[in-house]
Amino acid sequence: MLNDLWLLVSAIVVLVGLLTSQGLLIVVGSLVIIVWLLTKFWDRQAFRDVSHSRTISQGRAFIGDVVEYTVTLTNEKILPLIWVDMQDTFPAGLDLPGASLRGSAADTSKEHRITTSLLPYQKVSWKYSLRCNARGYHRIGPVRLRSGDIFGFTAAEARLPELEHILVYPRVVELQQLIFPAEHPFGKAHGSRTMYQDPSRFLSLRDYHPTDPMKHVDWKATARRSALQTKVFEPVVSLNVLIALNAATGEFAWQGNNRRLFERSVTAAASVAKYCAERSYSFGLVSNSVAVFSGKWVNVPASSSNTQIGSVLESLALAGSYAVATLPEVLRAQRSTFRSGTTVALVTALMTPALIEEIAAIKGKGYQVIVFYAGDGGPRITIPDVTVHIMGRALEELERDEQVLAD
Repeated sequence: MLNDLWLLVSAIVVLVGLLTSQGLLIVVGSLVIIVWLLTKFWDRQAFRDVSHSRTISQGRAFIGDVVEYTVTLTNEKILPLIWVDMQDTFPAGLDLPGASLRGSAADTSKEHRITTSLLPYQKVSWKYSLRCNARGYHRIGPVRLRSGDIFGFTAAEARLPELEHILVYPRVVELQQLIFPAEHPFGKAHGSRTMYQDPSRFLSLRDYHPTDPMKHVDWKATARRSALQTKVFEPVVSLNVLIALNAATGEFAWQGNNRRLFERSVTAAASVAKYCAERSYSFGLVSNSVAVFSGKWVNVPASSSNTQIGSVLESLALAGSYAVATLPEVLRAQRSTFRSGTTVALVTALMTPALIEEIAAIKGKGYQVIVFYAGDGGPRITIPDVTVHIMGRALEELERDEQVLAD
């Protein structure tokens, strides 16, 4: 590569040529000086008025979706680019069939490379079908542009910090497809919502029935009437569901995290959320998983609004595979926010004694608990008086089917 030493040598050659009246030396030295000046000019002007952009047809998608992805390079000056090499950082969770994708030093990213040339005032675009292979908030960029002068002596480089992103929601499956044998995940119900009595809304008294819980007996009224009297509360047509996702896949921290089992749990949690949204339940989400960009655990307050499913799926898309606390600790912190009649839908690939104790404590407060087990086989610890849906086999079959389609 030419440097300042060449300029000094060329100046000496020209000077010698002038002193000795040697025209060849003058011509050679002058040509070298001209080439040096041209390469300096090229190095400074190569990427002036050159723009690079990316366009994704939609900012949100689900796993398996294919969206349109366009890369555009524009040269808005008279100076052409004989060759230009674009090296764009590309997330590992996305794929561009037919494009040049190479591995990089980071396991979480690849390198999308395009080599082309640009004439004066030329605009070139490349269109791809971008496949979403993994959930998450995927960022594309920054890009590095490289080009060389017409003589091949120097190479100019520019780094453009602009980023493009897409949010990929977790896989969502019909909940009945994940449960063996097929049954109503939350028990038998009539209509789109389940009735329960709200203990905060007293309605009247009636004679005690053997099926009535003893905690609803009004002992003062019983003493007055010399017969057991039970409080009757106002029935509320609703079902509050709290989806509790366990990010831990090992009992101890040193065991690390099993990404496959965690992704299974996220799929199961998203499927439960879809089930609740379709039936207009009021539902929320809590997890000991770290929320990306916040460092806190995932928490979406319960709601029955039409936008709730979007909020829950977005939180699941951004959920990291590392736990910031144990799920029992998170549930204890959230227990005061439980609504009357809440059903805790516990989604986990691991069952521990501490989690069993927390389930018992939640049931002791009068709440219902249903377990959706996403681990291999079934839980090794017995969970007394709790409905457990074993989902591992169905999730494993789903993974195999998707792998066949990907291949």
